[in-house]
Amino acid sequence: MFKKIVSNLPFSPALVGQLGPYSKSLRKEKTARRLGLIFVVLALIVQSLALFQPPESANASNPTDTNPIATQTLDNNLVKTMTASNASQGFLDATIGTASAGDQISYTINIKNDSSASIVTKIQESLSDALEYSMLVDNGGGRLDKTTAILSWPETILAANTEQTRTFAIRLLDSVPATARGTINTKSYDCIITNNFGNTIDINVDCPAVKTIENIVSQLPSAGITENIVLAITVLAITAFLYARSKQLEKEIHLIRKDTTAGTL
Repeated sequence: MFKKIVSNLPFSPALVGQLGPYSKSLRKEKTARRLGLIFVVLALIVQSLALFQPPESANASNPTDTNPIATQTLDNNLVKTMTASNASQGFLDATIGTASAGDQISYTINIKNDSSASIVTKIQESLSDALEYSMLVDNGGGRLDKTTAILSWPETILAANTEQTRTFAIRLLDSVPATARGTINTKSYDCIITNNFGNTIDINVDCPAVKTIENIVSQLPSAGITENIVLAITVLAITAFLYARSKQLEKEIHLIRKDTTAGTL
C-alpha cells in the first residue's frame, strides 16, 4: 500500500487523501506489534530465569500431585487378587469398556492363605487414584481414611488354606474433571482409574475433549529450556523488525504529508 501511494503520488495528487486512513492503520499495527514485543521480552525473561533456576528434585513431594500406594507387610503365602465390574453397564468387566460419568464400579478383592498355618492380617486398598474421578458409595464394611485415601478393614485371622473376600463400590462423578495431568506423578488425572491389589486394575474414563488434546500434546517431543529461549529470541527479532518497519513507515508518511502541505511535493 505504501509503495502504491508513494509511486503514484506525483501523477495523482488525490492519493494524498489515502494517507490519513493508512496512517491510522499503521498506528494500530505499531501498537499491536509493540505489545507483542513486550510479551516476547517478558517470556524471554521468564525462560532465562528458568534456565538458571536449580532443577526440581525428582523426589520432591507435592501434596496435590502425589498418589500414595498402600503398602502391606504380608506373609508370602497370602495371595491377593482383584476384579472390577461396571454395574451401570450390565456388570461387564470394567477393564474392557470405558466408564462414563455417573457409572458405578464394583470391586471385589480376595485374599487367600496358602500356608498350613493361620495368619493374622489387615486388608487395605488405596483409592487415591480412583477418588480423583469418583466417590466411594459402598465401603463394604471397611473404613476410608480421608487423609490417605486408604480403605481398610479390621484385622482378620485367615485359617490355613482359606480365603476371604471384600467388596466395595465407587461411583464416577456426574461431571468428569478436566484437571491437567500431574507433573511429578504422571498417573494423576490421566483418565485412567488404577487400583492395585495383587494385580492391577485399569479402567478407562470418558474424559472431556480437552483431555484428549492434552494426551496428544503430551506425546509430542518435548523441547528443553534452551530450545525455548532460542525460539523466543527468534520471535523477538521478527517482532522487533516488524515494529521498527511500522514505525519507519509511519514517520515517512508524516514527512510526505508535511511536504505535500508545504507544496514541495
